[in-house]
Amino acid sequence: MSRIHRLRTVFVTDIPEKLEDGILYVSEECHVALHNCACGCGEEVSTPLVPTEYALRMTNDDASIWPSIGSHDFACRSHYIIDHGRIEWSGQMSRAAIEAGRAKDRRLKRPSVQVTPTPRRPPFFGGVIDWLKAGFRKITGR
Repeated sequence: MSRIHRLRTVFVTDIPEKLEDGILYVSEECHVALHNCACGCGEEVSTPLVPTEYALRMTNDDASIWPSIGSHDFACRSHYIIDHGRIEWSGQMSRAAIEAGRAKDRRLKRPSVQVTPTPRRPPFFGGVIDWLKAGFRKITGR
């Protein structure tokens, strides 16, 4: 198990069956970037390239992906950033920090709620109903 220090970017139309270490496969058609975990554990890391997940930025032939790659559910628990093709290691996150980040992601991805105002009765109509209710209370004593 040997750490990978750099990823070479390869654009693909079809996602390969087996990923090679040290290669970041980018499928613009599928909106995803895939690579084997940089720690060398062999786990496949999938980063969805959509506005609510990850962003890919290319500088010449080097890829940067943001936010960081957190393989928190893998045994290796790797956490790193891909910056211009280089792997920059970050510290492991606590379970509480991971869950807080996931909760924030869920809130950000939740569709915004559209509030529809309750139709109001026209003032005249509402006034008449209030007048009738008051009269009914006087007659019935309720």
